[in-house]
Amino acid sequence: MKNFLKTLIFLLCICLTGCKSVSLPLPELEDGMRGQLGIDRNINEKTIDKYLNRNDAVYRDMRMLIDEADYEAIGGDSYLSGYVKGFEVVPFPYLCNVTGLPPEVGSTYSGKTLFTQNENGEYIANYKESLHILESLFPKDKYIFLMCGGGGYAGMTKNMLVALGWDETKIYNTGGYWYYEGNNKIETTYEEDGEIYYNFSSVDYHPIVFDSLTQINESGTDNKNDPADMDDFIVIENPEMLKQMEEEKKTFAAYVYLPGCVSCASFYPYVKEFSEKNSIDMYAVKLSDFFSESNSISDRVSYTPSMFIYIDGEVAAYLDPGSNDDLPYYQSTENLEKWFSDHIDISLLQSECESACKVE
Repeated sequence: MKNFLKTLIFLLCICLTGCKSVSLPLPELEDGMRGQLGIDRNINEKTIDKYLNRNDAVYRDMRMLIDEADYEAIGGDSYLSGYVKGFEVVPFPYLCNVTGLPPEVGSTYSGKTLFTQNENGEYIANYKESLHILESLFPKDKYIFLMCGGGGYAGMTKNMLVALGWDETKIYNTGGYWYYEGNNKIETTYEEDGEIYYNFSSVDYHPIVFDSLTQINESGTDNKNDPADMDDFIVIENPEMLKQMEEEKKTFAAYVYLPGCVSCASFYPYVKEFSEKNSIDMYAVKLSDFFSESNSISDRVSYTPSMFIYIDGEVAAYLDPGSNDDLPYYQSTENLEKWFSDHIDISLLQSECESACKVE
């Protein structure tokens, strides 16, 4: 019995310390261009599998779900086509303005950011909560493993963290997912009827909800195309309100968005023009408010912008941002109107009252 207990204790110790069994070399830059991006010589796409699942570390993929930059031009992917298991997605373009991209890819997201890097290389907080958010996403008492598509966003993240007081010996730029060939790849793409689709439901994603923050610096860009900032739409504030509308068998259209989303800002004018032209009470849903539980919207979409049509409380149709077939409907008011006409008699959505039809 005594020997059994000793064995049990020994095995327990192995289980508790196993995640830390591989010692970490100090960060060391690779040579050449990869070194200029800040990619580590020892812990990178080829070796990261040995350093996963540590209880003394956090893992962050710095890409956007859909990047405005044309990374296909340099052999990459503007969509987050996959990630390494254990990495959580925290888009760097939401943390700080992006500079120094290759000219071939054009520009990325340029909306609101937690910080702005000025001409002197200093990082200026745009919100009172900016540093607190950064510390919660990148805890200083942990090792931090960073990854992105090719290594650039990860390098920019490390530079910012170090400039703001993080210990550079605990931060590793592990390179780019585009070059990862390990055993922990999780793909977000799937093929159906010969078409490629993206499903981000498995992604552990950290959006930045800028309209909930307290702005302290005028360099934080105001996005005037967020429905939350305007009176054009009726806001469905939470899943309970949506459930109430479904139970009352309402027929309505809902625009699904995220604050600071460039694609949402581009699509919004078409939605507004369509609703005004057809005298429709358009509803708005901030997707981040609906992630907390299963509902008819969060079960279908993981990113924005999207559009839903409900008939008698049931989803009759929705626009999928990851579908190439749906892409034309995002490009003009006329195309959006055609999408509606294909799924519903638009007159069923027209307002008959100023406020009595709205959800209280």
